[in-house]
Amino acid sequence: MKKLTLTPKQKKIIDIVVTSVEVVVVLIAIIASAIIIANPNPVSANVAKGGVKLLPVLTGSMDGDQKDSFKEGDLVIAGNPKNVLQLQEGQIITFKGSINGYDALITHRIIEVVRDSDGNALTYITHGDANPEGSNETVNPYNVLAVYKSHLKGVGKSISWLQEPTHFLLIIVLPLGLLFLWNIAMFIRMIFQWKMEKVKANGGGAIDEEEIKRKAIEEYLASQNGAENKAEEENKDESENENKEEESKEENGEENE
Repeated sequence: MKKLTLTPKQKKIIDIVVTSVEVVVVLIAIIASAIIIANPNPVSANVAKGGVKLLPVLTGSMDGDQKDSFKEGDLVIAGNPKNVLQLQEGQIITFKGSINGYDALITHRIIEVVRDSDGNALTYITHGDANPEGSNETVNPYNVLAVYKSHLKGVGKSISWLQEPTHFLLIIVLPLGLLFLWNIAMFIRMIFQWKMEKVKANGGGAIDEEEIKRKAIEEYLASQNGAENKAEEENKDESENENKEEESKEENGEENE
């Protein structure tokens, strides 16, 4: 079978394409990992400790007609509240609440603030833009975990899907593993090519690539065997020294008697 020979231009194009794919895979992995770290569990009642919270929207309770309303499947970008006692009516907050008896994150709009004589909030009355009238929640200010800044349409579905361990393994871990193996193969190939060029430069002429591979493997195995033999000799020397020390102690003991 005739061996396919590429021109330098074709090789350069292939290298550029492969490098571009590698960069894209690594960037996707970095971005996805950063998002998951920023919000590791969207169904818990906890948020990330950093200044930016990325919260996939899991229900349609805020699917309203206001400018900052959002839908199920969107991604809410929220931040830390500057002062949980000084939030205003109309702001959207994320707070620790309860759904079906389980702690959960709830993101709703403040529709009323009950304040004390000093102007600090005692409670916030919140409501989902799409929820029926009368389904308000009373929120303790100290249960407010984040304040809405903006949202990205449709991104939350992808993040929620990616946060499944199987999906993360399939989309992030597996491609990175294949990329790692690919680069190892390219490194080994580069070593073989370097050895072949070195042989030719020393006047070896044409040489079989399989022969180069065989010699490289033999050199590697020889180095491994040498290391093992050296370790065995060192262990043997240590054992002999220990035996000599014990014999010396026994002789000294007999002389003292």
